[in-house]
Amino acid sequence: MQARSRLFHRLLVAGVACVPAAVLASHHVVSPTTSSSNDDVEISATITLAEPEVAQKIGVDPGTGVVLVEVHVLPKTDKDLRVSPDDFYLLSHDDGQRSQPFEPAQLAGRGALVVSPTAGAGGGTKAERYGIPLGSVTLPGGMVGVGGGGRGPGTLSSKADNKSSGDPALLKALKAKQLPDKLTTKEVSGYLYFPLDGKHKLKNLAVLYRGQAGRLDLEFEH
Repeated sequence: MQARSRLFHRLLVAGVACVPAAVLASHHVVSPTTSSSNDDVEISATITLAEPEVAQKIGVDPGTGVVLVEVHVLPKTDKDLRVSPDDFYLLSHDDGQRSQPFEPAQLAGRGALVVSPTAGAGGGTKAERYGIPLGSVTLPGGMVGVGGGGRGPGTLSSKADNKSSGDPALLKALKAKQLPDKLTTKEVSGYLYFPLDGKHKLKNLAVLYRGQAGRLDLEFEH
């Protein structure tokens, strides 16, 4: 009887010990860091979606609707490589949003844009935020936002806030940490500040590189 009790105790302990491993194995975790490379360049990207974390990394709160991507670009040849924020796009697979990063002045400069998502066919609420560069955002349904304030299902409207004098502290922080635009043979790193409308799962996002060294897709779901 005592031997049977000891055996039962060992089996119970073993079973409990296995539970966390089984749970972890069944729960697929998508990493916020991804990378890709070719013969000319290696690129890694770490994305931050939560507004408090974005503000903490920048040092100043840029407001809602801003996704932070930290990129590291490593040339793999001895030839100068042009690296620029304009080389990168943020793609949302679930609704087709595709955008290039903000310039710091678009987020924090004088006369920033006030941008409002307009209600689509299914209704919805209207929430304002500053600085979305509409000319570079492709919206759901193939609609492309423009600064003049075109409207349609799932589009964004905008107007210039001519009374805005900008945010000098935010502008300084954004410029200091932005990925530089330069020719280099050495590793370059910095932040990219992307617009992203709505809530999205990490697995549905990708950073696209379309620069001098070719085309790379950095998917967060592998």
